[in-house]
Amino acid sequence: MEPLHPIYHHYLQVLDIAFQPIVDIHSGATFGVEALLRGTNTLGFESIESFFDHLYEKNILYTFDLGLREKVVAKFCTIEGFENLKLFYNIDNRLLDMSDFSKGNTSQILRRYGLDQKSMVIELSEHNEIVDFDHFTALMEHYANEGFCIAIDDFGTGYSGYKLLYHSHPNIIKIDRFFLGSIDKDPKKKLLARHMVKLATLMGCRVVAEGIEYEKELLVCKEIGCHMVQGYFIQRPTLECANIVHQYTHISGDVLEDKRSQRDRIIILKRLEYLKPVVIGDSMESLLDLLKQDDEMFLVPVVDAMHHPVGIIHEHRLKSVIYSPFGRSLIQNRSSNLSVLETYIEQVPVVDLSTPLEMIVELFSLSENAPGVLIIESSRYIGYLSARDMIDVIHERNLIRARDENPLTKLPGNFMINGYISRAFETGDACAMCYFDFNHFKPYNDHYGFRNGDRVILLFAELMHKFLSPEYFKGHIGGDDFFVGVSLNDSHTFEGVCAEVEELISRFGDEVRNFYDVKDRERGCIIAEDRDGTHCEFKLLGVSAVVIRIGEGSFITSPEQLQKSFAVEKKAAKKAPNNLRIIEN
Repeated sequence: MEPLHPIYHHYLQVLDIAFQPIVDIHSGATFGVEALLRGTNTLGFESIESFFDHLYEKNILYTFDLGLREKVVAKFCTIEGFENLKLFYNIDNRLLDMSDFSKGNTSQILRRYGLDQKSMVIELSEHNEIVDFDHFTALMEHYANEGFCIAIDDFGTGYSGYKLLYHSHPNIIKIDRFFLGSIDKDPKKKLLARHMVKLATLMGCRVVAEGIEYEKELLVCKEIGCHMVQGYFIQRPTLECANIVHQYTHISGDVLEDKRSQRDRIIILKRLEYLKPVVIGDSMESLLDLLKQDDEMFLVPVVDAMHHPVGIIHEHRLKSVIYSPFGRSLIQNRSSNLSVLETYIEQVPVVDLSTPLEMIVELFSLSENAPGVLIIESSRYIGYLSARDMIDVIHERNLIRARDENPLTKLPGNFMINGYISRAFETGDACAMCYFDFNHFKPYNDHYGFRNGDRVILLFAELMHKFLSPEYFKGHIGGDDFFVGVSLNDSHTFEGVCAEVEELISRFGDEVRNFYDVKDRERGCIIAEDRDGTHCEFKLLGVSAVVIRIGEGSFITSPEQLQKSFAVEKKAAKKAPNNLRIIEN
């Protein structure tokens, strides 16, 4: 390898490295840091891209990059607790074009600093055009065979993203900022990103949400199943290693905690089985000994030195080796830097303990050959959930949910309604809360009977689903009382919510007339006895609603205040011409 010209040694001295943390999206624990080059502008280059174009044209891209890697690794090792972090390093996909490209150099650098290959994540980007697809995948295979973790950066922006997933086996997918910017306001982006996450997870990849700048974006990324997050909302890139911390508490506090999943967590933990894992560098003999210790054990999780799951090894894949007369020599003969274990690893879905149970089941059902899923917390393996265990978990959760939903309408009952309201006040987000109460329901129920009363209640529940979008939380308090709530944003303004509620009131009033006899319908009332036995006229059924805005600027600051306001204002709603009472401030 030709030595660098003195001018490029000067470049290496002038350039600096900034680090940006990549953290667990549920706990805020730091998973790793991405190394970002700084200072190319002081060398007279318009951008980092133009700087690397210059190195490529001078045919020194690889030689210079090796010097840069040493500089990055040296600075990385000054971060407190670096031993427990991953170093994400971006590789130019033109490296293989360099005549001096050779194997093993990065591994030597890492060994000098007491690190192994699994400490470094090689990021390969499809942001720039991939002229030679085979060339690009060859670069991925090179570093994978060297034992490094592989990440595809800027996933989704190029033309070859899904083709790369098909032909290669990356460990990590980083979804490009384009799909995540303002994702809380863009249903199309949310749909696309959700499918990317689902597909990557099925293939055993961890998913990083890149470029997250706002809390609402992070919440959606958490909802759709992203494992990790990176961006200004967590921390801007920093040149000072002391600024990198182990835990970013502003994304792991109660404000962002999805309390709906707490019962799921408890149920899962009861069924979770801790299968003792092997570490990626362990010998094959240690794996075989582990299987011999437990006759019922048929698979073994595989983790790296930081206890991050890599996959599983199923006993059936080892049988040809175990029972072969030449088995021991076969497992010792390998042509790459991969550990022996890695050649037998199978990918299974890896999901966080906080992932909604529905998503865990969906991922498992879509993964044809997976015997179960690996469960993590703070990015670290904590146990295994088999298919049998998942059935038990679903059954137990369904029993609990059955107790929490209204048996007639199957809508969430008081427990879940109160939970929704409490979470809304905890987050402080702007929301519209609406309470519905039927008008003249008791006379109708007494006159036509409770079965027809139930039919009217079901009619209103069906109209709620028809006229209020899935973003609305819809609940049945009991009897003829209902509740809905929705977050206010560009898709759902307070004025828009009020208009939809008014339309729902009107449509119910029209359609409920079909539940009366012709005579009562034409008369516009029913004649029945009141409690004193006196014949009275009772108007036809309708519904009244109180819509209240909560959040910044609202005088209502607690669930208790909200419920008192509903109780007071429903009387005014019944007297209003349109049966609607609106409280905005």
